Amino acid sequence: MREANRLSQISTSMIRRMFEIVEKARKEGREIISLTIGEPDFDTPPEVVERACRAMNEGFTHYTSNFGLEELREAIAERYGVDASQVMVTAGGSEALINASLAFIEEGSKVVIPTPNFLSYFTYAKMCGGKIVQVKTHDNGFLPDVDKLNEVVDRDVSVIFFNYPNNPTGAVIGEKELKAIVEIARDNGAVVVSDEIYDQIYYDVKPTSLAGEENVVCVNGFSKSLAMTGWRIGFTIADESLLDPMLKVHQVNGVCAPAFAQKAVADVFAEGLFDSIVSRMVKEFRRRRDFLYSELSKIYDVVKPEGAFYMFVNVGEDCMKYAERLVELGVAVTPGLPFGNYNETYVRISYANSMENLQKAVEIIKDYESQKA
Repeated sequence: MREANRLSQISTSMIRRMFEIVEKARKEGREIISLTIGEPDFDTPPEVVERACRAMNEGFTHYTSNFGLEELREAIAERYGVDASQVMVTAGGSEALINASLAFIEEGSKVVIPTPNFLSYFTYAKMCGGKIVQVKTHDNGFLPDVDKLNEVVDRDVSVIFFNYPNNPTGAVIGEKELKAIVEIARDNGAVVVSDEIYDQIYYDVKPTSLAGEENVVCVNGFSKSLAMTGWRIGFTIADESLLDPMLKVHQVNGVCAPAFAQKAVADVFAEGLFDSIVSRMVKEFRRRRDFLYSELSKIYDVVKPEGAFYMFVNVGEDCMKYAERLVELGVAVTPGLPFGNYNETYVRISYANSMENLQKAVEIIKDYESQKA
């Protein structure tokens, strides 16, 4: 028995492989500071946990509608200025992304992905038989150039993947450029899948949401903003014409997100707690970003992140060799190769770790570079 052909071009996530290398080293008794995994290092806030426990005791332990709890859909709709009928709650943002991919990527069609970008988009495109078209952004502060995108987007493009604030760079695109790209996609009959999972984690420039745009599937969730990665509460915002095809996948794929977790988030919104919870985390992420940027920009070519909790650093050497050497010294980072073409000398550094660990990691990196000199 062998795996399906659709998986032949797909390998295990390098991020996950780096995580396993770190775990193996730790079992061997070595201290490793891991700056690899993309999730907040904070526990889920007690405000959420308490309301989830209450929801379970109240009987929120069964299926909900495929679309999700009405009160959560209404809270999301109010926040993003859309109608609740345009909102579908999913089992995490990842489920929403695979739903959209299966619904709109035609086999043999082009799938446009600005690079660097979240590695899963490349996997979704391959699984659905799409032809990946990568658009380099390195010379524009990791932001897609509207003219370059206009050159590659045509009637053969089914989907354009967007992710701002961006993983792995932390880049945030301006509203004017964003709307121009959406118009290009619309003119060519393409669907924009806008992954906005980091939209609440920003520092200087508030990201523009594409929620409610005519040809856009907006994907979001609470894994990052409420440190709920294990709870699996995501959502999709789209017009009915786009939501219906995704429902066909969702009803047999995710069915519904955990009811008690949906209720907990709905109550957090209803009681006006959401923004204060997010602001606590963002304040600390900003402190870490400022420290890391201040130190690493003295050594490497670094673009200052405007959102998320990643820094994409040009280390000036083969990213795999660099990552392997750093692990030996006690620091784990993610090589840039999984995030698309042109990233051979880049690594992603996650600052979802304590300030103490970041300070130690910086000293190790400085020592490594001084030894090379």
